[in-house]
Parts: sequence; C-alpha cells; structure tokens
Amino acid sequence: MLDVIKVQRPEEWQAFFQVPRLIYRHDPLWTPLPEESQRQMFDPQLNPLLRHVHLELFVALADDQPVGRIAAITDDLLPDKHIGFFGCFEAIDDPEVAGALLKAAAGSLAGRGKRVMQGPVTLNTTQQVGLLVEGFDLPPQVMMPYNPSYYVKLIEEAGFTKVLDLYAYLWRPELTGQRARLTAVARRAARIPGIRVRPINLNDPVGEGKRLSAIHNLAMTAQWGFVPMDVAEAAYNLAGLRSFADPELLTFCEVKGEPVGVCLIMPDTGPWLRAARRSGGARWLPFFIRPKSVRVGVLAVVPEYRRRGVVALLIDKAMTTLIRKGYRQAELSLIMDRNDQMNSIITSATGGKVHKVFRIYEHTTVTGRSRHRPGWKNM
Repeated sequence: MLDVIKVQRPEEWQAFFQVPRLIYRHDPLWTPLPEESQRQMFDPQLNPLLRHVHLELFVALADDQPVGRIAAITDDLLPDKHIGFFGCFEAIDDPEVAGALLKAAAGSLAGRGKRVMQGPVTLNTTQQVGLLVEGFDLPPQVMMPYNPSYYVKLIEEAGFTKVLDLYAYLWRPELTGQRARLTAVARRAARIPGIRVRPINLNDPVGEGKRLSAIHNLAMTAQWGFVPMDVAEAAYNLAGLRSFADPELLTFCEVKGEPVGVCLIMPDTGPWLRAARRSGGARWLPFFIRPKSVRVGVLAVVPEYRRRGVVALLIDKAMTTLIRKGYRQAELSLIMDRNDQMNSIITSATGGKVHKVFRIYEHTTVTGRSRHRPGWKNM
C-alpha cells in the first residue's frame, strides 16, 4: 500500500532524509553532504532563506518503508505569484510513486494559490536547480544536481514540459590556445578608470555580503526565476565558504570602490565527501585529498559594465590563477541556454565544452489535492 504523508514528526523527518540513501546506495558517484548540513538547510533558525521561502515536505511510504520524497516550495520574493516549485525530489523507479509525490506537491501549491509548478528547485532559484538530463556518467560537483537517468522519464510521463536547459561547461588548461581574444578584451576592460579585481574578505561576511547582494540584485533581474538576495543570505553563503574555499578564487570587481562584478570559484570537495562516504563518514580522511577540480559557481556583472569587458576580465584573471595553482579543470555552471552572450564567451573564447545539461520543467494546470494514483497528467 502506498501512502504519501506530510513530514511533521521526527520519524517522518528521518524517513525524508533516509530516501536518498535508499536511491543511491549502490551508486559510486553519489556525493551527499553530511546529514548535519542537510538538516541545517531546513532549520529556519540557521538558514535565513527560510524567512521568505516556505516548504511543505512529503514522504512516500510503501508498506511503511520510505520510497520517495518531495518538497512543495513557495518564495514570497518571486515576482510571479502564480508559480510554485517542487524540489528535493527522489523516488524509486515507479510511476505510481513519482505520480503520487508530484500530485501531493501540486495539491500543496494549489492550496497556496499557485497555478504553475516548476522544478526541480531546492530550496529556491538561488540554490540548487535543474534535473540532470545529460552527463550521468560524470561525478557531480558538490551542491550540483545529480539524479538517476530514469527521473527524466518519470517527470515527463507525468505531463511536465521543458521550461529551459542549463549548461555545465568543462574547461581545462590545455584549451588556453583559444584565449587570445578573451585576453585582449580583458586588457581593454582593465583600462577602465578606477577598476580593480580583489579577493573577497571572508572574515567580513556582512560587509562583503552587502556587495554580493548588490551585484546579484542588479545583474540577475532579467534571468529566469530571479529573486532578490538580501545581505543576511549573501553573508550566510559567504560564511559557508570559509571552511574549504581557496581565497584567491573568490573575487570582486570594483570601479572606484563600487562593486560591479563577482566571480566565486569553489574547489570540488566531491572527492572528499565520496571518500568519507566510503570510509563510513570518517571526518579526517577527506583532508588527505587535495582538490584538483573547481566549479565556477557565480559569475555576475552589472548591466552597465557587461559590454565593457568585465566578464572577460574576471574569467581571464580566474584562468591565470587556476593555471598558476595547478588546478586541472573547471566546471562553469549553470549557464542558461538563452544566455547567448555568456555561452558565446565560454565556447569561443575559453574553448569550454558542454559536458552536462540540466532541465527545468513545469506543469501549468496545478489544481486539486493529492490523490495516490499514477498518470496524473490532468491535474
């Protein structure tokens, strides 16, 4: 018997966190965060995002055993008040289980006045977004989406359609032969009066958070799913980097002291976490593995300086640092398929190649409450 229940009691929370271990227990590429970190994401006392993001979590039980989970998510700051999200989606390869979970999330969102459900998004659009649809044989970077290939079928057979794709590019130092044009644009940008690129001071998360939020709120307004970022959230994100980031890879671009661009590059701690998982969670083991791969997680420039070469300046300086420090590859993600300027810079100037594709889906007829049945294309 299949039941989908709202997560409220401690044993239901435990089942919610147990589902991924069930789905990925035989997958060597699965890269889970420590459970403590996962739980902190859902704690409104610790995560400032939850001041405006609201969740209803569901877990699917078959004969009292967890077989799937989902979150129904709303964000008070999302401009389109008709849209809600689903996230934290995990399920066994069973259309009935997936359908029941998606139906439960749809019903939750409908009850809060939402007519469209998009996703996967966890916890909002500034965090983890997209379903992996290409690149299943490659290890994931930390906090990047990763899922079995059958999720694509489960979601599409439930009547969801594509909103957009998001690309992850792979760059290696040997591709620097195509860099001359990028460097020329960067040198022109470096002549802008009062411009400088400097490391972010992680010992001042609030002050630097003000600059990060200011750039985000100017640079990202035209992007899908934009929500403004306040200083507390930006400071929280920067503070979370202190324990593992390479300070030379976190930079602001300023003009006469005003922030105009940011580049956040994080070492890939996936090998650490996978080693810890294999060792049963030993905390000491990961620190013997030095990351050789990084992810360019944030690259944003305010519109006024976007066409003056500041994007090229940030990328060129980052490439120089990566090569000098011996990093072997970088993933640049996530780049929207409709962001022609950024896709052009990455492919033509850096030689980067798309190696993973992630997809955002939507269902446009969110109505009614949950019913435990497969094939719920007409919600």
